[in-house]
Parts: sequence; C-alpha cells; structure tokens
Amino acid sequence: MRKYQAGVAALLVTCLLLAASLVIVLTSYRNVFYQIKRAQNEVTSRQQHWLAEGALECGWAQFKPIKSIPATVTDCGSGLAIVPSFEVTQAGYMVKADVGFASLKKEIQMGGDLGYGAMQSSADVYFHSSATFSTPDPGALGSDGWECIALTYKNRFYSSVVDNKGVIHGDSPFADFSNPSSLDCANTATNNYLSSATGGAGAGKDFAQNTHLKPFESFFGVEEADHDKVRDNGTFTILDAGGSGALLPSCGTQLTTQILSGNHHLWVEGSCEITQTEYNGLVNATQGTNGVTVMVHDGLFSVMGTPATGATTNKFKGVLFHFNYAYTPSVGDWSGLAANAHLNHVPSVVEDSYRTIASYYQHGAFLVSGGQYFDSDGQAAVFFDSLDFRYNKDIIDNSRNANVVPRWRKGSWYAK
Repeated sequence: MRKYQAGVAALLVTCLLLAASLVIVLTSYRNVFYQIKRAQNEVTSRQQHWLAEGALECGWAQFKPIKSIPATVTDCGSGLAIVPSFEVTQAGYMVKADVGFASLKKEIQMGGDLGYGAMQSSADVYFHSSATFSTPDPGALGSDGWECIALTYKNRFYSSVVDNKGVIHGDSPFADFSNPSSLDCANTATNNYLSSATGGAGAGKDFAQNTHLKPFESFFGVEEADHDKVRDNGTFTILDAGGSGALLPSCGTQLTTQILSGNHHLWVEGSCEITQTEYNGLVNATQGTNGVTVMVHDGLFSVMGTPATGATTNKFKGVLFHFNYAYTPSVGDWSGLAANAHLNHVPSVVEDSYRTIASYYQHGAFLVSGGQYFDSDGQAAVFFDSLDFRYNKDIIDNSRNANVVPRWRKGSWYAK
C-alpha cells in the first residue's frame, strides 16, 4: 500500500513538473512570437518610412528644375505608385507622402523667410493722404478670422488715414486661397486686424512693426552684402545708369521696352523716375506677363502716377523693390526730377523728418497688384497721394521663384 502511495505521489510530482515546464515553454514561445511579430512590424514600419522618404525626394527631383509644382506629379518611374503631393505654404511648398501608416512631409523654401505683409519696409513709411489696402496679405487663420497684414515696417510709419478692405470683398489674395467659412480679417477689441481709422501711426495689428525686418534677405534668401549674386544670377536684365545715384534716362520707357521684349525681371543700377507720360505704357506692358520684377538699387526711385487724362484702368502687375545698400540720399539729389517739385516744395506738406531722408517718392494714383518692398534702413518712402494696393501672392511667387534657389527648409521634417 505504501509503495502504491509513493508511486502515485511520484507520478503527481512528475505531472506537476511537466505542467510547469509546459507553462514555461508556452510563455517563452508567446514571448518569442511577440518579439518576432514586433520585429516584423518595426521592419515594415521602417520600410514604409523609407518609401515615404523616397517619395519626398521624388517630389523634390520633379520640383527643383522648374521651381514650381509640376503639371503632372509622378512616382518618378519607380513602379511603386507612391506619388507625392504638394501644397502652397507661406515660405514655399510642402511636399507630402503617405505609405501605409507612415506619413511624412517636408517644406521646400523659396528664398528667405519672407513673413507676412503686402508691403514690407525697413525704410520709414509716410502716407500724406490715405493708405488703402483693397487686398491685404491674409496671413494665418485664427479663431477670430484672418491675421491680415497690410504693412510690415521696421522703424516708423505714419498715415493720416488707413483703410484695410479685408479678404472677402475684393480680389483674391492668390488663386488657391481657401476660405470655406468666408471669414474676413479678425476684428475684435483684442484682436484687430482690420484697421479703418484716422490719426497717426495706424490703428491695428494689420500695420505691424518688426524691428528685425530685412526685406532683401527675406525675399531672396541672400545676405544684403551678397546682393550682386542676385543681380548677376542670369535672370535679371541690368539697366545701368552709370553709377550710384545716377539717373537712368527715360527709365519708365526703358523698362517698358524690356518687358515687351520678354525680359520680365529688371534691375536698375542707379536712380529711376517713372513719369506720368510713361505710366500707361509701363502698366499696360505688365498685363501680358505673370508679373514683372522692377528692382531699383542704390539710387532714388519715384513713380509719378497716372496722366491727367486717358489713364489706363489696369493695375501694375508685379513686384516693385527699392534697395539701397551703399547709397544715402540728400535733398539736393532730387534736383532735376519731377518728384522734387512736390516732395521739396516750400513749404512742404511732408513732415521734415521723413522728407529730408526720402529716397522713394510716389505721386498720384497708382494701382498695384503684387507686392512692394523697401530695404533702405535710415531712409524714407513717401506717398503723396492715395495708395490703392492689392496683394497677390501668385505674382510675388512668380518673382521669387525666378530669382531664388529652392532648398529644403531647415527643421521642416514632420512625421507621424
């Protein structure tokens, strides 16, 4: 009997040991299976990530030669049917690629960080009459509406009247502008981006100060000291007046002739005055383009507005850029220009602290569709009569794309 009991006990212990061993083996197997499955998922995830990275590079390869979104985006002949997509951003273009659970995007930057502002100026800005922005730069969309920026200035800004018309009534800021809720510029007591007021230095956040503003570097992505690299990039047609501050004869007519000849990006070395008799021809010449670039470097720049009769109803279509790097104006430099009789009339209606440092003068009605930039720190841009400005990002992008080298934006990787 005792031998029988001992045998049963031994058998029970053996069964328990076998059961425990089986549990350990099964647990170990499940752990091994989990580790194998996890490793397989990680490999798949990395493969999807690599394929998405490859699609981004495929998008870059198609974008870079033409500096714009291709009419037809492909998978670069890989046969994988992984086609990148593009969307317009403030700095340039976002490229996106989705493969499985991997979603990557990276931004192509055109030029520098241009920031917001239909007009941007490191020069002091003085509007003797009204400053009307029929279409501001919409900026970013917030909970109260668009953060519209009409003017970004570095140091000083004055206007007797400012009027921001908003983004829902006039021309669209750009062709692909999406505003499904039909929101206008934010217009609350604490978030005012829709100025319409009188008296002094503007009213709301849509006339914004940026003490670090550098329009040339922001627009072209090149330091001011290296501006010759932009001038000599092969895109600009150079009109040389013969030295710093020298006046280019019949500047408006010469610009018109170049535009009609197919040269749409023009760099004037020296001073330029566009007279009333030249105004119609120049403005009308821009209509057959995607937008022109007129850069006036190291000199005075004046636009005398529409003729007294027979003025064109067209808008100047392009980017006006005034950049003084090694030129400082004096009141006497205006002698001989039509602008002088108005700017420096005795007595002058322009406040002296602006008038005596003026390097840009605009007189009479002038309709602009595009962008306007002044990079002349310590100088002033004076607008005598009313300004009616219409921001157009497509025209600005056309100018930037022709004159900058696209590059991946630093730190622009986004993955999920």
